[in-house]
Amino acid sequence: MRLFLLLAVSGIVSLVGGLYFQEFNLGSSELRFIADFGFGAMTLLGSIVTVVATVQLLYGEIEHRTILPILSKPVSRGEFLLGKLLGAWLTICSFIGILTLALLAALWIRQWQMPDLGEEALLEQGAVSSSGVLLFALMQCFRLMVLASVTAFFSAYASSSLFAVFMGFFVWVIGQLRGSLDAQWGEGIGQSLLKTLTLLIPDFRIFDLGAYAFGEAEASLVSLLGLVLYAVVYAALYGSLAAVVLKNREF
Repeated sequence: MRLFLLLAVSGIVSLVGGLYFQEFNLGSSELRFIADFGFGAMTLLGSIVTVVATVQLLYGEIEHRTILPILSKPVSRGEFLLGKLLGAWLTICSFIGILTLALLAALWIRQWQMPDLGEEALLEQGAVSSSGVLLFALMQCFRLMVLASVTAFFSAYASSSLFAVFMGFFVWVIGQLRGSLDAQWGEGIGQSLLKTLTLLIPDFRIFDLGAYAFGEAEASLVSLLGLVLYAVVYAALYGSLAAVVLKNREF
């Protein structure tokens, strides 16, 4: 996919560009700036890759009728959907992996260019933890797995790729804002109903674990397993809905 390569190169170039802020003499806070920039690239560019890749892999087969020779073989529609979702997730994880390696390299190079600060001084001033970066990247893979399943659901019954892409980005925006929306609901039956309906949209903000990379929080196995379970449940829910829609769709 040309878009995959374009976004991957854009992410790497943006991270490399962060290395040229040393003239501002930001000290160790510059490392945090580079990390924040990398986390933002994973979140934004990763979401773009997820929506576009899922639509292209799934709806592209429907639009170009290439799904028909596949289904004429002993392959069920559910197996076809599962294969496409796994392919999309592999593409997503590869993209996140590329940006993660670029981010770790940028952090290492910039830290190496700071001869005045020793390792203990960097730790005292809040250096970025490599394990925290890897944890953030891992959680992004699960977050984007959910987004891919949601996009697949809309792609399964969409009449155009533009609609599927739009709905995928719409759910992503609402998912990023869901935590704020929950805090705005008042009291009453109407507000309770709307709040219940928002449960159908996953809260993507809970997967942003950048604080662990800065030593501002400690990761617990229970909370991490809870996040993984949360992602698996939503991915299974929307994947199952997509399978039902695809099963009843006529080509």
